[in-house]
Amino acid sequence: MNNHKRAWLEQLSEEALKHRAINHPYLKQFSSASLPNFRYAVADFAQQYGVYSSRFVNLLTAVISRLTTPKHRNILLENLAEESGHYEEKELIELETHGISASWVRNIPHAQLFESFRKRALHGTPEIGISDDPAIWYDMLSGVLLYGSTEEAIGALGLGTEHIVSSIYPFIEKGLKSLPEFQPEDYCFFSVHTLIDDDHAESLNQIALDFANTEEGRKRLRHGVLKALNLRAAFWDGMLERAIRGPQKPLENLNNYTQQASGVAQDEPALIN
Repeated sequence: MNNHKRAWLEQLSEEALKHRAINHPYLKQFSSASLPNFRYAVADFAQQYGVYSSRFVNLLTAVISRLTTPKHRNILLENLAEESGHYEEKELIELETHGISASWVRNIPHAQLFESFRKRALHGTPEIGISDDPAIWYDMLSGVLLYGSTEEAIGALGLGTEHIVSSIYPFIEKGLKSLPEFQPEDYCFFSVHTLIDDDHAESLNQIALDFANTEEGRKRLRHGVLKALNLRAAFWDGMLERAIRGPQKPLENLNNYTQQASGVAQDEPALIN
């Protein structure tokens, strides 16, 4: 049974990594710095994504509150400690080997790391407001974690979130590296998550396996994964629209540019399961 569950989880992992949320046109164009007015797009990304990033700890604690087994809770409490900037020495050594100084991240909450990036990204740019998209994303994901089944909550946070970070953030890093005003310390938030979030995902996979004993449990886990991925894809849809429109471009020009430059109009819409 354990081998069967592990094989099922690996199949779900592969499904998650093929999802549009990980292979979105917005990410690909961000990576190649080919979005219109890329510097504006970076600032807009920092402003919008910051809403989600600043509240991620709330999502983590929401899932912790759903768990009744001490072993499961302790796994996520370790993740919570890391979100607060507390790392094991071996993790700091690994970060150092990838050019990330321990002094950049030790005892600095991840939300603060992102806030430093956000301020750097917004420096010298016109004022950018916060759209409704990140709040909608956060609110709907919170609903899954707080009011869905426990299996859905584990799936959404695990394979639907932590598991995909190391595949998404390299797109962001690559795009930022093309801008000379950004130094590695400025965007180390993304580097840290790329390097260590796979451990988080594996810990959540261990919890998921304990909830995958029945067909119903596996169905709920998968639904949680897809809900989280579809919500993220919908957020990227909005970000691509904003990047194409730019700070002044009229909305009616959006469809023409989308068809000519990104092909996203041919993609299936990101529906919420």
